[in-house]
Amino acid sequence: MNLEMREAVVKKYLYKESRLCFSFNSKESIYAKKVYRTEDMVMKYPHPYHILIDNPDACIDDPYIVIGSPVGPRQFAERVATRETWGGIRDVDGKKVIHLFFMGHDEDDEENDRMIREENDKYHDIIQFDMRNHFMNLTLLAILTYNWTATYCPGIAYYVRSDNDMYYNPRTHIRTFLMEDRSRALIGNIVTGSKPIRVMQSRYWLPKSVFPGSQFDPYPSGCFVTITGDVLRTIVETSEKISPILYFDDVFLGMIAKEARLTLLSYPGNTLFFYTQAFDPVSYTKMSAAHRYSPVDLLALWQIVNR
Repeated sequence: MNLEMREAVVKKYLYKESRLCFSFNSKESIYAKKVYRTEDMVMKYPHPYHILIDNPDACIDDPYIVIGSPVGPRQFAERVATRETWGGIRDVDGKKVIHLFFMGHDEDDEENDRMIREENDKYHDIIQFDMRNHFMNLTLLAILTYNWTATYCPGIAYYVRSDNDMYYNPRTHIRTFLMEDRSRALIGNIVTGSKPIRVMQSRYWLPKSVFPGSQFDPYPSGCFVTITGDVLRTIVETSEKISPILYFDDVFLGMIAKEARLTLLSYPGNTLFFYTQAFDPVSYTKMSAAHRYSPVDLLALWQIVNR
């Protein structure tokens, strides 16, 4: 099945289902449970990773903001929904905006590799590294993403990191928070007092051998964070000085922020939510982002809020 046929099938399903109801499924995706080995918790750096799919001219028109979404190679429906909604916005009050997907690589999946290349040939919005696509490589993907963005988009004012299951309103977000100049800052939902989980069966287990501390440094919650463009290179360079590299990308970003003395800024209340919100058209027009929406729900919300 070629790209046009796949897109047609997915869009037909998404638009049909989006007219029915919202699922509001707040449960996290179910991951295969296993006991992580201690050596899996430490990421060796630097990594000799290469770019499989590249778009070095993505920022040739000097955008004000780059929105980046980490995504799995097989998350085609999520990419379709993002492009049909907030990922398709290119200008907010004269400020140029671009959106890119950043992903790792699934081994032994030549057919999907071919389809991703075909998808990128049409949209030119995918950056793929030859690192393994895995939950425990999210930090590595983040560092590679920041390095790529600092290299090819050096003049941006802000980098917005948004999960692909976010309802995101770039217009509200940019008009409300990002029109003024800032520097050396991370903006988001700042988590303080968070402690490592020592239960081995947990997906979020962190053994003392990797992180002996009893509490994490303050950090911006990872599903949605805004970074001033001037510190992307600083983040990459500082990451080389911190060992071990934790597989919690947001916690590790907090460690980098402390080491590099970056400012952590919080969004004011009722503008950024990290859980699904009951639907109200008025509140959603004022909201910057909310977490945990399926592609169908995202498309349904977008059509109602923007009609």
